[in-house]
Amino acid sequence: MPVTTAGEVERTFEGSGIEALDAAQVRDVLGHHVPGEPEERLQEAVYLDTQDRALHRDRVAFRRRTGGPDDGWHVKLPAAGDRREELRAPLTPDGSAPPAGIAAMVRASARGRPLVPVAELLTRRRAWEATDERGRVVAELVVDEVTARTLDGGGGGDLQAWQEIEVELGPAAPDGFLDVVEKRLAALGIRRSASASKVGRVLGDRPADPMPPEDSAAGVVLGYLAGQARTLRGWDPLVRLDREDAVHQMRVAARRLRSALQGFGRVLDRERTRPLTDELRWLAGELAPARDTEVMLARLQELLAEVPTTLVVGPVAAEVAQAFTRRAAAAREQVLEALDSQRYVALLEALDALLADPPLTARAARPARRLLPREVDRAHRKVVAAMADADRYPRGPERDEALHETRKKAKRLRYANELAQPVLGKPARRLKRRMKIVQELLGVHQDAAVTRATLLELAGGGDRREVAHDFTLGVLYASEVARAHDAEDRLPAVWAKVPPPGR
Repeated sequence: MPVTTAGEVERTFEGSGIEALDAAQVRDVLGHHVPGEPEERLQEAVYLDTQDRALHRDRVAFRRRTGGPDDGWHVKLPAAGDRREELRAPLTPDGSAPPAGIAAMVRASARGRPLVPVAELLTRRRAWEATDERGRVVAELVVDEVTARTLDGGGGGDLQAWQEIEVELGPAAPDGFLDVVEKRLAALGIRRSASASKVGRVLGDRPADPMPPEDSAAGVVLGYLAGQARTLRGWDPLVRLDREDAVHQMRVAARRLRSALQGFGRVLDRERTRPLTDELRWLAGELAPARDTEVMLARLQELLAEVPTTLVVGPVAAEVAQAFTRRAAAAREQVLEALDSQRYVALLEALDALLADPPLTARAARPARRLLPREVDRAHRKVVAAMADADRYPRGPERDEALHETRKKAKRLRYANELAQPVLGKPARRLKRRMKIVQELLGVHQDAAVTRATLLELAGGGDRREVAHDFTLGVLYASEVARAHDAEDRLPAVWAKVPPPGR
């Protein structure tokens, strides 16, 4: 069954006197037309999670709800301020198990473990919909009387009961409308709720991962790894939904994790983390074709738009688009196969295991301010050595490859500096600014090299030939050669402004 999406922008409020709220008060709060009588609903929801509440810790909610206009299976992704995205699928005929499509959206948070009922909510809802003079929905205000209990092994926990108000914006809501509503409710003695969600209130505080002291090297590194692991899992459902930039962001999270494990061997035992870095390399590699295909098509379309019409021979743009449609389909299939594999689940479990029982070195307990600068300097020195090695070669394939290695080391320096920035402060920010232009030029050089290789592939002979009219591809190839040479020419002056290691 298909998974659909719906964005919600809402706030929840609590306080005394909520049950007595009437249409006149709602009209005053919303400042628009509302009906005299609310729509009444009785909604039942059962929330699923793993036995150890892994979804709850990731701020993800998965429920089966009935009794309202949106009956079905719902996945609520972590909120970003007042905005939260909800994924939906219709109820299955027997209603007992979620459809595979919606269940896949929580696979990363669940780490492949079975899902069981963890909470049950019964909500008596009174709903008012406010509309403007053109009949457009401004907001919906609902008064909820909630009865809830936790579920554990088939049994029920203690009952909880409370009342709350939810205000969800409609398409006609003006900017800042929730702030206005909050002030008007405050005048009635109704304040913003401390709980982000109903199920969050039932399940309680999310247990914090045990961490070393925050000012220690181990505390900083493990805190960074924990954040990037959550980011990796958070992009999983958006990759499955084929959202723009989702593959790229998930790949970046995998690279950051791998770089931190590789670059801070004085904090985490490198031999014991090596298998995990190998798996993170595998995941980034599985994501790469989808991202690279997306970027390359955009680049070729940009180049074609710049070519004079007199140099465009044949339907080159259409042939390129057709070739990349095939490539994109194969790349997406590769991504989904990876995310549905047991190897991916094992990688997520390995990240959990590392955070729960990190292989700390004897130096890991040292103050972060003393140890981490040395690790950043070590990564910096590797970039210096790689740049010097590249300068040994004249223009050509060997120099191209050496500059590519320099770019990879520069990325590792970027991630190491990013990790250490909270304790390094101004020097880290200065290095980040100086290295940004260097990385951009190295990126342009590498992108031009990859584009040239792709153009040769498209014009390849025999069965591999994807573009029949290849004269224009030659024009594009020459353009990319010039772009690479320009980046090389600008690089020395920019590199000279980067402070040396230890500064």
